Amino acid sequence: MKRLGFLGLFLLTLCGHLPAQAPTRNLNRARQQLESIRAEINQLQKELSSIQDKLQSELAVTRNLDKQITLIHRALRIFRRRIASGEAKIKTLNRQIDSLQAEIDTLRSIFAKQIVFAYKYMHNRSLEWLLGASNFHQFTVRIQYFRLISASARRVFDRIVARKKEESDLKDELSNELLIQRQLLSEKKQEETSVRFKRQKRKQIIQKIIRNKSLLNQSLKEKKKSYRKLQSLIASLEKHRKTRKLPPVTQQRWERLSGNFARQRGKLNWPSRGKIIHPYGRYRNPKLKTVLINNGIDIRAKKGEPVRCVFPGVVSLVTYLSGYGNMIIIDHNNGYYTVYAHLGEVLVSKSDFVEAGTKIGSVGETGSLEGPLLHFEIYGKDTTLNPIKWLKR
Repeated sequence: MKRLGFLGLFLLTLCGHLPAQAPTRNLNRARQQLESIRAEINQLQKELSSIQDKLQSELAVTRNLDKQITLIHRALRIFRRRIASGEAKIKTLNRQIDSLQAEIDTLRSIFAKQIVFAYKYMHNRSLEWLLGASNFHQFTVRIQYFRLISASARRVFDRIVARKKEESDLKDELSNELLIQRQLLSEKKQEETSVRFKRQKRKQIIQKIIRNKSLLNQSLKEKKKSYRKLQSLIASLEKHRKTRKLPPVTQQRWERLSGNFARQRGKLNWPSRGKIIHPYGRYRNPKLKTVLINNGIDIRAKKGEPVRCVFPGVVSLVTYLSGYGNMIIIDHNNGYYTVYAHLGEVLVSKSDFVEAGTKIGSVGETGSLEGPLLHFEIYGKDTTLNPIKWLKR
């Protein structure tokens, strides 16, 4: 009983003297991804203060708020990715810790049995057990067995120490990851509060513009200027297309598109689900009682509805344009381009190759005075084309 009591004490002592804590990881790595976004938001906030001080137009304020909201959404995407990644890592660490604990328990059981055997036969009774051999061969076998038990016990002990250190390091890593997650969640909540405030402020200004006929007329004039600016952008992209530098793999995929888009008339999938509220060409604005010209179609859709690329191509431009908001232009080769505007979120970058059906963003209300919608245009040889004739019926 005394020996078994000593054994229990020995095993408890073993657990108490296993390795120290692993070094703490740097908790600032999540912040580093957000520094440039926050610097941009701060700059826009300064510009917004200047706009308000000078009593400039509400349209300038809405553009500024649109850009800030877009940047905050980008920051939130980073937070969500980091949080999801961290949660997956925490689950993995917990599984590894559970697995190590099970292995440690098994090793302790083996070690306990070996210690018990050692106390029984390798202490006071070892000579008696050896001399009790019936022949010399059995005697040498028993000596070898003693040695093996001793070496095995040492190996098991070393494995317990190593596994316990590994478990301790994993627990330190888990603890640090949980700290990072709590910090990320706290910052994410702050960003969400900020975006709600800016959305509300934007909504109030939009309502003011809509109620004020002169402001509304001014916004429509700006949109006409943007129509012309967009056409210039398309012409410029086409002009510099041959000198554009793309990654080799993207360049090869893009070249294979040659001649394909022209055959897609009436075959393209819709960029988003929704209802057309403004058709291609001339349409009448009921509030201003004036006729406007639309270079594309406007699709009323739910905010956040996915916006998908209608045909394979290369992202030529991601920008913000007054009257259009967040906008993506995709080059489909041979002078064909598609334009996606008023986006809430943008999920692609310049020079990305995107396949048909790829989610490139979501329906938003940036640059819009009519709530969430998608503005979609098709260009061919520097000329606007009626999207209805190219989309599936």
